[in-house]
Amino acid sequence: MSPAQTPADFPQRRSAQAAERTHREILAATIGVIAEHSLSGTTIERVATAAGIAAGTVILHFKRKEALLVAALDHVAQEFDAARRAAVEASSGDPAAVLAGLIDLYLDPGLASVSKIAVWYAFWGEAGSRRVYMDRVSQVDSDALADLTRLFAALIARGGHRHLDAEASAKAFAGLLEYFWQDILAVGEGFDRDRARVTGRRFLAGLFPAEFARLD
Repeated sequence: MSPAQTPADFPQRRSAQAAERTHREILAATIGVIAEHSLSGTTIERVATAAGIAAGTVILHFKRKEALLVAALDHVAQEFDAARRAAVEASSGDPAAVLAGLIDLYLDPGLASVSKIAVWYAFWGEAGSRRVYMDRVSQVDSDALADLTRLFAALIARGGHRHLDAEASAKAFAGLLEYFWQDILAVGEGFDRDRARVTGRRFLAGLFPAEFARLD
């Protein structure tokens, strides 16, 4: 036992762990309810039912519906952004490997599930919630595009591809990844992620054949 801990501390620590677990379960339930019912159709009662808890417990954690919805957006955005930043910093700084890894990331069934993508698009698509999206997530999108532009610029410089523009190439690639997400949302669990992965790599190989032939 740590000198800083006493047996009296154990119930308090267990209580905090239980509260954290309930908090996560509420967020997971909220994401699923948003995907099924949209933002306007999401209610405290539906979230409570999905989480298997009392409505009062949801209110205890989030006070009101608006805070619950924003917390769900923050959760999916922060989770994805942390994974994206880690992917950019990986692969020993090789921009081709990073871009290939980003395709895998955007198609990851855990990070890019139907329900989580639905949360992104719910806030972006509903006029009344778009300002919330812009206030809380626009910097995530801007940082992602800046990283892509930097990666494409490095590949262009390394291969002497003077006919290519880094920002235009980055936006085209970002648009392809966005299209994958729209397809996942439209098709659902039947979406062929492996085929999309091949499509993404073929796009990059069309710009940088030597780099992406080397990664095959």
